[in-house]
Amino acid sequence: MTAATRAFEVEAPVAEASGPGARVRQAIERLLAAPDVITVTAIVLAATVICLWNLNGAPEFQDDEGTYAAQAVSVQRGDLAPYTYWYDHPPFGWVQLAALAWLPQLLEVGRGTDVEAMRVAMAAFSVATCVLVYLVCRRVGARLPFSVLAAGVYLLSPLSLELGRQVYLDGIATTWLLVAFWLALSPQRALWHHISAGVAFAIAVLSKITAAVLGPALLVALLDRTTWRGREFSIVGFLALGGLTIAVYPLMALLRGELISGPGHVSLQDAMGYQFVSRSGSGWIWDAGSHRFDLASSWIGIDPYLAVGGVFAGLVCLVARRTRWIPVAIACWAMPVVASQGYLPAMYVQGVLPFMAIAIGATADLTWHGLHRAIRMVAPGARIAGPALVAALITTAVVLIPVSNWVERDTRLMTRDLNADWHRTLEWAAANIPHDEVTLVPYSMWHDLNERGWNDPWTLVVLEKVDLDSRFELEHPDGWVAIDWIIEGPTVRRNIENLDLEEAGRAYADSEVVQSFGDWNVRRVIHPAPIDIE
Repeated sequence: MTAATRAFEVEAPVAEASGPGARVRQAIERLLAAPDVITVTAIVLAATVICLWNLNGAPEFQDDEGTYAAQAVSVQRGDLAPYTYWYDHPPFGWVQLAALAWLPQLLEVGRGTDVEAMRVAMAAFSVATCVLVYLVCRRVGARLPFSVLAAGVYLLSPLSLELGRQVYLDGIATTWLLVAFWLALSPQRALWHHISAGVAFAIAVLSKITAAVLGPALLVALLDRTTWRGREFSIVGFLALGGLTIAVYPLMALLRGELISGPGHVSLQDAMGYQFVSRSGSGWIWDAGSHRFDLASSWIGIDPYLAVGGVFAGLVCLVARRTRWIPVAIACWAMPVVASQGYLPAMYVQGVLPFMAIAIGATADLTWHGLHRAIRMVAPGARIAGPALVAALITTAVVLIPVSNWVERDTRLMTRDLNADWHRTLEWAAANIPHDEVTLVPYSMWHDLNERGWNDPWTLVVLEKVDLDSRFELEHPDGWVAIDWIIEGPTVRRNIENLDLEEAGRAYADSEVVQSFGDWNVRRVIHPAPIDIE
């Protein structure tokens, strides 16, 4: 077994210890002698700076971010989120966000909003994912420079950098998926490694249920190796502990009396039926006019080098047994995209980006190895020129080609404040809208505006609830006439049209702008004059 296959397992010569001080010194020397430790430290520092730099300036806050931030704060404080928890997602992703966000909340990072604190919490997952890309590359035998290349590709890709800055459950699940692969690929093949891989995979699924699509690839990574003693126990432990951990989700619903559909309560059955059966789909990817086609095109448009290059690199990985699971992972992820008409969320691509980066690093290593052998066969004495030429070719191909596109997009994310209008709208609304007047607001702003003095969930109301929550009609029998204000963000008109929100649409149509901040408007609803009946 080569050192390249074992992250954090580089042996160093140990001298005889003559005392506590000598033992400490020797431990430090062993640590510094391990190139993986030094490299991981450098990756952590670089990833932390890049992930945190202008974190809350770009990209723009999205509705899902506001929703997930509100859910995480609800877990922290035990208060209400903007809508009832109805098993649309397993809760563990929000639990992790709540556990990590207390420090940035305490320090009031950025401009003191909870959605910004949640972005800081997400940065921890982004940094961990970047490190794990490197470590998994090392697990499959990639040399250190190419493992660093994979981590760099993932870190600097505009697509992964943009999605990794946002509060999405997919980012949490992806980190745990990589932990599972790193454990499953352990060269020690210890039983506890494989059991832990099953638990890590289960945590990924409990963070975002779509992570389950990579289960077959994880089994391939675990099994497509030479047979080892205790293999049967490893498989049973992996499946049993992973399955028991995932079972916490339906067990929670069962204990709450919400497993099966019934009158007067939400249920896991209804939620899964909506998510996978009745939810409006995104069309076929082969239909040029479908939402699925447009979404996939946008992914490729943001970063064609990682999106397309990762697929081709995955195909190259088929040539070596140690990397064969990588194209399986990419294929498992792609199946719901190319073979389904179901709903496809924009952040779904986040789950495959690390595996595409790993594919690129592994392919670079395989290419280096193949070209190096070919050069040595042609010119046996070429000990320096051969490797140097190969390294130059690979560097030119996978580093220099995408630089111009990446620099432009990454610079935008690192320098522009795209949320300044959001903040100005938030502060103006908090200072000028009476807290007893009914106000509609997008999900992206609901929680942070609610924190500024609104105490009635039916006075500050998420836009969609006017039409989609029957409780609104009970609280406001007059319907849209009861609405006084609408805070209009970039998604409001689109949501009114796409979701066919009739009541919210009527209020919007009978409103006028009283204050504007870029793409954000504060609108006052003009109520119809009462009719005098003589």
